[in-house]
Amino acid sequence: MIFLIISLILTFLLTAFVSGNNMSAAVGTLIGSRIIGKNAGLSIGAAGFISGLLLEGDLLKDASSLLPDSYIYVTYAFLISFLIFIIANIIRAPLSLTMALAGTSIGISLKISYKIDSSLIDKMILFWMAAPVISIIISYISERVFFRGPKREVWRTASLIKVLLIISSFFTAFTLGSNTLGFIAVIEGFNFITLAIMIISIITGSFFLSAGVIKRVGQEMYLMRYSNALVSLLVSSFLVEAATFFSVPLSNTQTLTSSVFGVGISYKYKAIYIKPFIIIVMTWIIAPLLGLILGYIA
Repeated sequence: MIFLIISLILTFLLTAFVSGNNMSAAVGTLIGSRIIGKNAGLSIGAAGFISGLLLEGDLLKDASSLLPDSYIYVTYAFLISFLIFIIANIIRAPLSLTMALAGTSIGISLKISYKIDSSLIDKMILFWMAAPVISIIISYISERVFFRGPKREVWRTASLIKVLLIISSFFTAFTLGSNTLGFIAVIEGFNFITLAIMIISIITGSFFLSAGVIKRVGQEMYLMRYSNALVSLLVSSFLVEAATFFSVPLSNTQTLTSSVFGVGISYKYKAIYIKPFIIIVMTWIIAPLLGLILGYIA
């Protein structure tokens, strides 16, 4: 019983911090560019998180097999992942909670000799390796083909992009809710109590833990225009949505950062600040490995 209570508390904390931390990726451009106000932007993000969790979160049920159905192991997995996530935020490295939690779950399962479906791990590795490459290529091509050259109706085009940006921001939040938050939910147990706690946590995290709305993805790496942000959000979201239907946990941070990079290199190399990207690529490798090691020795 004690482990059930602790795991639910950790579910609340993980959900709150993930929601607050990822709000900048979903609606940071909307708020920063003043297309809409802060409260409206946060409401769109929170609504997207909740909708994705409720409508598609259970599609990640196959991924719950990475860990035995025991609140003891769930508690350990959540605690280790939470500590990794907090440390990453302190050093301002946008580390993937998804990858850390997956690595931790695998590490715990290996330690107790719990048999994991190898096909699921194969799919995860395939998606984790292919998604950044696909994001960069599609974003690069899309930006050069669809958003370059003279435009006859500049104001109408700008207005259309603003509307599409609002829609794509909601969709980005939706895919995070269905994938990352869905992953947390299926591991804890996709039931009424878990969902109720997570909804309260999403609202808490969205409105009280997202003060830095414009962060590294949209500001330090590349000075994004409306079209840049639109391409990045759409490419990232569709890849995460595809992974969700295959029940594969995939990092929004990974796909969005790759998309931003693809958009950036479609202009000039000097427009990209390479150092933040190097840090993020390192965290993609470190997160699952660190989780696996800590999960194994815990």
